[in-house]
Amino acid sequence: MLTFRHRAPGRAVAIQRDGTIYAGRSYRIYRSVDDGASWQFVTSMPTKFVRGTASVLRLGQRLLRQEVRAMGVLSDGTLVSANREWVYVGHPGERTMSRANVEEGTQRLFPPMCMTVGPGDRVLWGEYDSRTAHGKPVRLYVSDDRGRTYQVARVFEGGSILHVHNLLYDAAIGKYWLLAGDHNHEPGIGMLSADLKDFDWLVKGQQQFRAVEVFDFGSRLIYGMDTEKEANWIVSLDKKSGKVERLQSIEGSCIYATRFGRYYTISTTVEPSSVNHSKKATMWVSTDGTRWNKVLEAEKDGWDAKYFQYGSLVLPRGESDRDTIVFSGQALRQLDGRLVCADLTDS
Repeated sequence: MLTFRHRAPGRAVAIQRDGTIYAGRSYRIYRSVDDGASWQFVTSMPTKFVRGTASVLRLGQRLLRQEVRAMGVLSDGTLVSANREWVYVGHPGERTMSRANVEEGTQRLFPPMCMTVGPGDRVLWGEYDSRTAHGKPVRLYVSDDRGRTYQVARVFEGGSILHVHNLLYDAAIGKYWLLAGDHNHEPGIGMLSADLKDFDWLVKGQQQFRAVEVFDFGSRLIYGMDTEKEANWIVSLDKKSGKVERLQSIEGSCIYATRFGRYYTISTTVEPSSVNHSKKATMWVSTDGTRWNKVLEAEKDGWDAKYFQYGSLVLPRGESDRDTIVFSGQALRQLDGRLVCADLTDS
């Protein structure tokens, strides 16, 4: 049973091992160190006047997608973040973040869905362009100066992938897992060397390889599928063979997954299709990665999903050593724009 402890306005953005939570309120970023009991303003991404005016209302924020989409925290407290316009960096004590210097070239930049802070505070991310079959090259960026500047580290040939979902560092093998989407031959999970020079696909070309977040269980990766083309499952992927084992069917596509202490947590998004009919976003929890239990359902609200966002239970990126489960609601009845800190009990 999931018991709500604290509620606050905002969107769950990131969480650290010590339980520090970061939340976005439009482009403003807040932090809590006491499981959501209190919040302190940290910094804000720059806001254009028109956007700032339109986003006073929650529906305006949803229509404009005015939110902190990706964020990472460096060892000295520096924040790196992205919205749908650009990539930013904010040093401790700065009330407004600065635009990062990104090697853009002649092709328009598409900011990331997720940002990864690797060893030595190296920051990596890949472009996220949601236009179907755009056919353009997709660039992987790296910063070795704590998010101030980014250079192109690798380019994926146009049409080979639609976009990059995420990168996750695997300390046991000293490589990054790269997760790409979206359709036909484009989805895949590959391994990128720590020096960013070598890359190989482990699996590619099937919807069951379409993932945004994965849990590392040593010899296998566990994740929820992110697809509207097929029924979604929580699956286990063998790191050596690429063999997939289906563990638990879920109601919709999975964009968020976070470990909170003992609890591996996955949520779904309401993205109705010919194979996914649910109008409820759900949350699933496991303590061993194999057996999963549904602990929460939330219904999509009445606003059009195309213009006012899909219904989703948003989990923060990162992982925490605390058992407190943190999430926020997007386009869901009674939860939209609200961040919740909750406890999981047996009864």
